[in-house]
Amino acid sequence: MTDLYFFILTAINLFVLLFMCVLIRLSETLNPRQARGFLVTYILIGSISILELISVLVNDGPLWLRWLNILSNYLGFGLTPAVPICLVYTLNCAEGRTGTLKAAVALEILYLLLLTGSLFSNGLVFSVDTANHYSRQSGFHIYMFMYYLGIAYLLFSSLEMARKFQNRGRELIYALAGFLAVGTLVQILIPEIHITWLCVTLIAVLYFLYCNEMWNQLDGLTGLLSQKSYLNRTLNLQPEDKMLIVLDLDNFKYIN
Repeated sequence: MTDLYFFILTAINLFVLLFMCVLIRLSETLNPRQARGFLVTYILIGSISILELISVLVNDGPLWLRWLNILSNYLGFGLTPAVPICLVYTLNCAEGRTGTLKAAVALEILYLLLLTGSLFSNGLVFSVDTANHYSRQSGFHIYMFMYYLGIAYLLFSSLEMARKFQNRGRELIYALAGFLAVGTLVQILIPEIHITWLCVTLIAVLYFLYCNEMWNQLDGLTGLLSQKSYLNRTLNLQPEDKMLIVLDLDNFKYIN
């Protein structure tokens, strides 16, 4: 029953991810970096979801499948912190921000090397015994630290982007990060429900919608709010708004 339940959740998850990949491929509003970043993110989430399904199906199964149980858990735990890094990559990072992205990638590589080395011992984050039974190990907190560190990195990068674009919906970023953190905590406390990657997919879709809406507010030439945003803002003025200040510059098109 658990396998059927988890199979249905994974199938729904993969369908949503596939739909988003097609949507991104057909989108004409994303630049190549943004489209590439979201595509890699959704493919990575789908791959980890499949790996988790495989680990559930082969756990406590035939001994000749023990290698598959180890490999699926290793890749799943190892690649999970890379998901928020891929989302940060979609942002238009300034020169000063690319250094933090490189540092995050280096930390992810270091974590993978640490996880690889633990495979030749009793296991750091997880272990699969000779009876092909998976269990968490004392170093499981290292995985959680990397996971929540990735969420925090994405949170602060998104807030920086929202500040740069003068977005008024910055509070929504806190809501997205909080929902993801709570969903992961529930999965840790009750691992049988397998909701983590469904939550991650939902957050990734909402994040795409949030970023796409923000980017569409900007003029591609100047990087300022577009004429459509200006008109919408003026149409939504309330009676208590006493004054509207408009600045006009001559030869503005020559200003980079």
